[in-house]
Amino acid sequence: MPLSRRHLLAALPAATLAVPPRSAVAQGGRKPITFWFAQANADGQAALRRNLVDAFNASQDKYELQLEVKGAAVNNLLKVALVAGNGPDVVQTAGPAYLTAIANAGQVLPLDGFAETYKWKDRFLPALLNTSVYGGKLYALPRDYESLHLFYNKEVFRQNGWKFPTNRAEVEQVADAALAKGIVPFGAGNADWKGVNEWLMTVFLNNVAGPDAVRKALSGELPWTALPFVEAVELSKAWYNKGYFGKNYFSLTIEQAFLQAVNGKAAMALGGTWTFGTKSYGMSAPDSVMDVAAVPSLGSAFSGPLFQLACGATLSIAKTSQNPEGAAAVFEFMLTRKFYQDMNRDWPGKWALPLKDLSPEMLQGIGYPLFEKTVAEMHQAFAKGPYGFATWTFWPGATNTYLIDGIEQIWLNRITTEAYLGRMQTLFAQELKDGKVPPLPPRTT
Repeated sequence: MPLSRRHLLAALPAATLAVPPRSAVAQGGRKPITFWFAQANADGQAALRRNLVDAFNASQDKYELQLEVKGAAVNNLLKVALVAGNGPDVVQTAGPAYLTAIANAGQVLPLDGFAETYKWKDRFLPALLNTSVYGGKLYALPRDYESLHLFYNKEVFRQNGWKFPTNRAEVEQVADAALAKGIVPFGAGNADWKGVNEWLMTVFLNNVAGPDAVRKALSGELPWTALPFVEAVELSKAWYNKGYFGKNYFSLTIEQAFLQAVNGKAAMALGGTWTFGTKSYGMSAPDSVMDVAAVPSLGSAFSGPLFQLACGATLSIAKTSQNPEGAAAVFEFMLTRKFYQDMNRDWPGKWALPLKDLSPEMLQGIGYPLFEKTVAEMHQAFAKGPYGFATWTFWPGATNTYLIDGIEQIWLNRITTEAYLGRMQTLFAQELKDGKVPPLPPRTT
């Protein structure tokens, strides 16, 4: 599976940012720090050069950060390089589910010593930091937090006299009214990235079955064949068959599908935090067209809206790093207020570092009110709970791959819900036994 489940759309041919050949000493006697980045569009590459590479190198005279944008192939490149011992100093993964394998293989350093020096454990939200703790040791820092949100076209709602839905009945009422008017209820499409399936299933599993049931299943206390998950899968099938996701789910790209909502051809869209950072989605000035909120409850397990806890990327230090102190210095630089503001201004949604103390002043200067509001609400939910659990952060690899592939067979009436969940349970039970399930955050009240 490619490294990013969320940003395939932004992928460009691999590019290089300030990357001389690796050597023991960089220009001016500085020690090099190598960092392979996954994917970045033109705006993202400019933001990385300006706000990370150039800014870090200008902030001190001891180290030189050298960053390469490797593209979608970075995951495979990292696997080979880490085994061979010639990978980058800074190891970025697509989240805890990917980190599990390299941490268990001993390919990245425990960060506990650096964490004590820089007080990192006191500066990150425990719910996010704990996703990188294995065997009592910290192996990575979370680069961001994410969730799925309900984006909706304010003008379409206003013209039709619809109120924002707060429960399943109200969501279906709006969706049915939209269909009657020839409006797609949810702009959705997976033509360019099949992983869109898991975005939808993250919502159904959490917002129907409830976060308590999902947590129990991820802990091995409740089988995936239990009734709450049957109800979640059946609702996803019912919505697909009703046409809630349109007639062209398998032929529309992510961008094309989301633009349906921006252009008023769809009423709503389920999108992630990363949507804010993609100007081609029409979200560069969203306050005049779109609004966004947490997805409401879709079942009886809980009431109210729910954010699904996700970590989009982790940052580690390779065990064979020639400059672990420099890599740690880069991590510390990322925790500065100026870096946070600059990166979220230029590339919103990609670097929403889950700091424990996210004061209103930290969000000031970003200049993106809708994004600022959403991050503040997410932070509150992830700090205190309750929250759901995103598949790309907490599901082990084989289980999650089947979740993505198998749900299409459900929607197309090729297998039964019982068969789908039965296979998922078999895969998950084995991966749980093998220690491949990412760690869960501490329980919340």
